[in-house]
Amino acid sequence: MIRFFKIITSNENKIILILQLTIIICFISCNAPRDNPLDPGNPLNDLGTIQGFVQTFSLPFTGISDATVYWANANNLVKSDANGKFILNNIPMKNGSLIIQKLGYKTDTVKVDWSGLKIINLQINLNSLPTLDSVLINTVVINQYNPDQTFQLNILAKISDRDNDLDSVKVVNDQLSLNKKLIYDISLGSFEISLSTNNMNISDLEEVIGLDFNIIVYDRFKNVYNIGSNKVTRVIKTPIVVQSPANSEVVNSNPILIWQRFRSGYPFTYTAEVYTNDFANSQLVVSQKNISSDSTSYFVKNTLQPGDYYWVLWVVDQFQNKARSKPATFTVN
Repeated sequence: MIRFFKIITSNENKIILILQLTIIICFISCNAPRDNPLDPGNPLNDLGTIQGFVQTFSLPFTGISDATVYWANANNLVKSDANGKFILNNIPMKNGSLIIQKLGYKTDTVKVDWSGLKIINLQINLNSLPTLDSVLINTVVINQYNPDQTFQLNILAKISDRDNDLDSVKVVNDQLSLNKKLIYDISLGSFEISLSTNNMNISDLEEVIGLDFNIIVYDRFKNVYNIGSNKVTRVIKTPIVVQSPANSEVVNSNPILIWQRFRSGYPFTYTAEVYTNDFANSQLVVSQKNISSDSTSYFVKNTLQPGDYYWVLWVVDQFQNKARSKPATFTVN
């Protein structure tokens, strides 16, 4: 009988020995105590994870990137990624506060109660702050026959709010004890108010020049935001004098409006307006804006129908402060 023997070389012997040792080490380690404090399998591990998403407040929810997420208990801070996701690992499982901040949004604070959980999942919705797109504050002086002049302060504010949760808008000035609600004009998409000197408890409109008028927004959750302010720059009190036609003068259907040059130390333009002279239902029939300050006349291109009319001339400065002349009447044959 022939016997066959396999001769085990020294290299093979070493490989077998290494494999045996590896198996033994794995067996021992798998049954070793889990005493590493960072090992999730360690029953004494008191570290957990807070994770989740930072999103917009209104639908459709959209991730907010680069929001700061701060765990106050352990002074841990991370930023949300492009999808709004964040994760805080190895957090001591002590109840505390998570503070979320992002420029343009209201800061939110979330109370975290671990209640024995190792992982806390959160969805955080930040409310966007209202922004003041523009605010126009201008004065209006109307020269007339009785009384000689009337005064008005106009405020027009355009406001954006992504979450569309505005409740009301006010204009506030502490020096005047002014706190008035603005009315929304849906056609212009703006919040507006017109104030007289009586509304502001003053005798002369020039008293408000240089004062800050603050625009205050209230949302549906009772949050209050001071989103900006503007000042009154000028009150145009010098009368504008119109010359002809006047005193019911009879003219043709394309009259020439003539006035005295208005002299000032600031840039301005004229606006000419013609109205039907109907006390019950006067109608604007001609309006020409941006007439040069060098002009002293305007040719009415619109052919006017026979009837009674009056016209006025406005001076408008670069800040939209305005003054209007006394009306002058004429008749078209």
